[in-house]
Amino acid sequence: MPQAAVWVAVGLLAVLVAAAVPALLQLRRTLATAESTLQSTSRRVDAALEGLTETLDRVNRATAELERGAQRVASLMELLGGLGDALTKVRSSLGSLASAGASLGPMIVAAVQAIFHRRDKRDERDETVEVDG
Repeated sequence: MPQAAVWVAVGLLAVLVAAAVPALLQLRRTLATAESTLQSTSRRVDAALEGLTETLDRVNRATAELERGAQRVASLMELLGGLGDALTKVRSSLGSLASAGASLGPMIVAAVQAIFHRRDKRDERDETVEVDG
């Protein structure tokens, strides 16, 4: 290679290095700033994740308590449903008893009146026999 070409190549290399050094220094500063930003962001994200974890734990505990409460309410509703069924049966029985009472009541009253009416007639006959005798 001729000597002039070598000097031209060296000159171009020098210009290239001279242009690359400031760019590399700027890249180094940019990367250092990015690393610092990532570290501070990482600390903030860690703190946020800890808070989020605590909040989710509380939500999970509250959900578990709500589920237990819902189960208690469901069992209470079942019990009340059974009680309602029992009361419906009692009401039905009382209705049947009332209708039977309504049917039998007049018959019982008539029987009692007939008994007392017979006694009254016997007493009258006894009085008539004693007066005649």
